[in-house]
Amino acid sequence: MTTAKKIVITGAAGQDGLILGLKLVAAGHQVVGIVRGADQQTFLESYNPKSKAEILDSSTLMSVRDFLEINQPDQIYHLSAKSSVANSWNDSENTLQTNIFHTLNWLNALNELKMHSTRFYHASSSEMFGLPKSHPQTEETLLHPRSPYGVSKVAAHHLVVNYRESFGQFASTGILFNHESPLRDIKFVTRKISQGVAEIARGRRDSLTLGNIEISRDWGWAPDYVDGMISILEHDSPEDFILATGQSHTLKEFVATAFQAVGIEDWARYLTIDSALVRPADVISVVGDSSKARRLLSWSPTASFESMVKKMVNFDLELIDAGEMNINWKPE
Repeated sequence: MTTAKKIVITGAAGQDGLILGLKLVAAGHQVVGIVRGADQQTFLESYNPKSKAEILDSSTLMSVRDFLEINQPDQIYHLSAKSSVANSWNDSENTLQTNIFHTLNWLNALNELKMHSTRFYHASSSEMFGLPKSHPQTEETLLHPRSPYGVSKVAAHHLVVNYRESFGQFASTGILFNHESPLRDIKFVTRKISQGVAEIARGRRDSLTLGNIEISRDWGWAPDYVDGMISILEHDSPEDFILATGQSHTLKEFVATAFQAVGIEDWARYLTIDSALVRPADVISVVGDSSKARRLLSWSPTASFESMVKKMVNFDLELIDAGEMNINWKPE
């Protein structure tokens, strides 16, 4: 029988935070979800009524320390971040400030309060690899980020490792490669594609506009990766783990698979390429080696690339057919 824990999730209203919150309350844990404002608080309380939503500004050490002193959590999943790679070019200062210094505040607060046994999970990212020197990427691969977002994640990742090694903090990282679900925000290209294809299939638009479709990513199903996050923090020792499928697909393949899900084979005639959407420096190709997680955590992805894309498109079709956009998807 699982011992009930008090668990804090930052970024609780994001894709991973929502899925994680549902899984943790289902396992009998007491979950406090940290959100940025009243709108997110209202949404989270509606989406997951068994969790508690609390507004917290983690930009100051004092606010984080006061929160921890009052709540005394057993575990913290630090998922909150400025997570759009594309937007990080236009909002680089805020991206670095949020992703680096907010993480540092949590680490410093835990250290000052001597809460070294509180298990801390940090959401690292495959964007840290950027221009990798070796394929596939492992936990030992040299980091070469290609965006302000990637740079911020590298710095935060090394802070977590540093506090683990310097102060004995139980701090782990999950280097998660791209993972998607119908909860993905429309600002991300994968959801832009699934929604656009659904609208084309229902005659609501004529085309889909994208940038570089030759980039390739290692895409997986978000609920699988959230299971991996839980396993990382439940592991006997704090370590860094890659979660990935080990298979890479181009954005062109993503588009083709999405159109095939609605029975459209000649998809190219619906696609427009706009060079203005190409990033100043992009990650061309990454693919992860999750051997360590498979060996030590018994973790492995369950959903195929094709099924992931189809589930996203089908949900966007459901939204259109229902005539409303506020249906909240939940994992089975």
